[in-house]
Amino acid sequence: MRKKKNAFTLIELLAVIVILAVILVIAIPRILDVIETSKKDSIKSSARMIINSAEKKNMIDKVNGSTEEVTCDNSVKLSKEDYESCKITIDEEGKATINLVGKGKFDGYKCIGTNDNLACGQVESITLPLNGKEYIEKLYNNELSRIENGLKKDNTEDQNIRYYGSNPNNYVSFNNELWRIIGVFGNNVKLIRKDSLGWLSWDSSESSINDGFGVNEWSQADLKNYLNTMYYEGTSVTCYNEKNNQTTTCPANKLDETSKSLIDNHTWNIGAIDKTDTTIVNPETFAINTVSFYKAERGTTNGKICNGRDACNDTVTRTTEWTGYIGLPYPTDYAYASSESDCETNMNAGDIDFDNGIFNMTCKKNNWMHHGTTMEIEDATWFMSPVADPDFAANVWYVLGGGLTNDSCAAYPFSAFPTIYLKSNIIIESGKGTSSDPYILKAGS
Repeated sequence: MRKKKNAFTLIELLAVIVILAVILVIAIPRILDVIETSKKDSIKSSARMIINSAEKKNMIDKVNGSTEEVTCDNSVKLSKEDYESCKITIDEEGKATINLVGKGKFDGYKCIGTNDNLACGQVESITLPLNGKEYIEKLYNNELSRIENGLKKDNTEDQNIRYYGSNPNNYVSFNNELWRIIGVFGNNVKLIRKDSLGWLSWDSSESSINDGFGVNEWSQADLKNYLNTMYYEGTSVTCYNEKNNQTTTCPANKLDETSKSLIDNHTWNIGAIDKTDTTIVNPETFAINTVSFYKAERGTTNGKICNGRDACNDTVTRTTEWTGYIGLPYPTDYAYASSESDCETNMNAGDIDFDNGIFNMTCKKNNWMHHGTTMEIEDATWFMSPVADPDFAANVWYVLGGGLTNDSCAAYPFSAFPTIYLKSNIIIESGKGTSSDPYILKAGS
């Protein structure tokens, strides 16, 4: 009798091949994930070593009085086979930020951030042109690009995406000038002019009205008229820079037609913040609750809760919404522009001592929206929100160059930074958001 041969049938071979293929389909992505995780962990470990070394060197240099710049090269030796570039910056508190670009075995990998907030991984590119809101959301949704570009969600109920830090990638070429993106609010991207237009009254009035200090109602304010009638439309108006309707020369700046076509005719919230509400403003410590302030900006309290006094005798109808093209930033825009976490809960975080003139304010630190250095009115910036005060109907919120958020009479001349909402269909055509390569905008369909 002939012995049977031990062999696989064709069907059995095909079954084995199918099983092996399934195993490979399952295993290969996992193997690639392991390789990627290993590379990320390795470059992240190197980045942390560089950061720690740089911070230690910076501390020693301060003790020794050295003025040598701290770099990646003098903090730890780098292998040029593995790193394309490495940049270290040290803030005033001695915290190091790294921007490390790999090559060789780390080609396509990058590390960005501080020891406390470090992101490493493969660089993901976003193809332009793209809708502005969608583009910023894509940047935010990737950990690496979120940190690299300086983006965060605020802690309000709206969870707006905002740019924060000392110099995030939020520059825009607009009106042949540099403007900057505050963030995404609803369906609109919000911009602010990089430089002030000049020093103007928010509003002024004749001496018989609110003692000449102006009226804190934005819908009829002199600064609103200038921004939306002369700056936007090109029709001359009267500008003011003191109480009792003291006039000044209006800034000659104008918006071009292309830029005007990109601006949304937006409904702005102009709710007043009640200074007597201790859940918002602490009268003893001067702390200001950021989230409560944000709600009040969008609330229904108006700027006149007083009656009959010399600084509270106007008959102007108050509103809590205004529809128009050009406004000002909100005080909370300023607070959330800082990278300091304390500012998310207290807009006036820091050491405040009015008696001794001490104002060591936290929110001016690492804040791209901060302007000025002193506590003088020449270094103050106007904001959008009025104040609800039991004694005055002329007060508006502002921020001093020293970083204190406070209120003052609308007639005083502070810096004015025009602020706009782009139409929801505006497209980012090109650019990287840096001052040397700002975003270029165009109208969408």
